[in-house]
Amino acid sequence: MKTSTFEKGIPMLPRLGLYLAVFLGALALFGGCYAEGQEGDRCNPLRSSDECASGLHCSGNPIGISASYPIAFCPENYCCPAMVGPNDSPNCQNGCNGGADAICTAGMDPGACAFATCTAEGGAPGDCPVTEPPEGGSTAPEDAATTPADGGSEGGG
Repeated sequence: MKTSTFEKGIPMLPRLGLYLAVFLGALALFGGCYAEGQEGDRCNPLRSSDECASGLHCSGNPIGISASYPIAFCPENYCCPAMVGPNDSPNCQNGCNGGADAICTAGMDPGACAFATCTAEGGAPGDCPVTEPPEGGSTAPEDAATTPADGGSEGGG
């Protein structure tokens, strides 16, 4: 039985195996490296481009590109629609599915504590009070340092 070869004498079967290995390797390296974020997926607001799927925006803590789509009492950033409704992802709602509680626990925003208490008592995120966060974000460590929550000694930390 005669097999086809290159001029250098490489049989066809190993040649096809080599091509297949190179193709599969390239597919593994480059084929699934980037997938657009779906609603409720975390995103990085400091990237130069929005990594969320079409119709969604990197929203949440107002830094980087997410500053255009802030979410009240949200310490993280998620892919969310511009107009959030009650049936959208809990990560896209005010309070970010527990983010208000995290901000309250850190002792940084009394408005977050009121919001977290309301949702803990069964209130829907759209029905709980949202006080406007201070300019520059939903947390205000400088306010926490000047107005201690315990009423005791002042000081930064």
